[in-house]
Amino acid sequence: MKLERLPSGSYRVRKTANGKTYRVTFDHKPSDREATIALAELMQEEAPREKGTFGTYAERYIESKRNILSPASVRTYYELIDRMSDRLKGTNLYDITQELIQIEVNEYAKDHAAKSVRSLHGFIASVLGMYRPQFTLKTALPRKENKKGYQPTTEDIKTILEAVKGTEYSVPFQLGILGLRRGEICALNLSDLKGRELTVSKTMVYNKGWLIKNTPKTDESYRTILIPEQLAREIKAAGTIYDGDPKRLNKHLQRVQKQLNIPQFRFHDLRHYFASYASTLGIPEADIMAMGGWKSDHVFKSIYRDSMQESRKRSMDIIGNSIL
Repeated sequence: MKLERLPSGSYRVRKTANGKTYRVTFDHKPSDREATIALAELMQEEAPREKGTFGTYAERYIESKRNILSPASVRTYYELIDRMSDRLKGTNLYDITQELIQIEVNEYAKDHAAKSVRSLHGFIASVLGMYRPQFTLKTALPRKENKKGYQPTTEDIKTILEAVKGTEYSVPFQLGILGLRRGEICALNLSDLKGRELTVSKTMVYNKGWLIKNTPKTDESYRTILIPEQLAREIKAAGTIYDGDPKRLNKHLQRVQKQLNIPQFRFHDLRHYFASYASTLGIPEADIMAMGGWKSDHVFKSIYRDSMQESRKRSMDIIGNSIL
């Protein structure tokens, strides 16, 4: 690498590699690191380009990460490829333009929710990020939808727990209310319970059938929680935690809701309730995140902010009564 000052006052860096000379000009004297990065970027941009469509590279991307992706993620990525237009999938990777991606997003948004559109764009960006790292995306995306589904109340929770008492669903429903995910509950066995300490270290996922994955959803999902003595005794008396799959939990919850005339909400919303109720008790946010195995406060706040309605109402009630 050679640095020289030009008569104009600018600086030029030159490097010869594989019989070709690469030149980058700066309006200031660059540091060695700055010059090295600029040359590397130029060499990558001008490197011989492999032929291959975006669809082909998208599949290569999935296969390159198959061993570290969950079966659900692999399945979802292939579904996203199927939903892409033939125009995008059939275009050579290095002929992809910002305009082409914007058109793809616009067309996809006509009959898909904003969340689905963002998922598709995120996958496209990941593929380009691996094989065309110098290509910067500035796609206009639809605004995130603020859908507020029904959030269960404390009365709903008590009524449902009473309805499943003495059944195989009693333990998993209680664990859901303690912040565990469906897959985590279904992957538990008696060896995970020591006294009142319950260790979460795996999850149940679907991949052409339900199977146990020996790692949880995220690194933060590895955790040991303390469950009530009464629940621990119930588990030991039953000799099992739950022998079904995540889908069965949702279906049974829907049946119970219908029988009790309770508005529909998902089993995963029990986890929302856990976050909300823990907040009303004044439990520090960091402790709630640790108990629920949330990856970051950003994820925690963005997903569960709307589930704190009960806490907000109590706070407003306290403030209003205090002031007036």
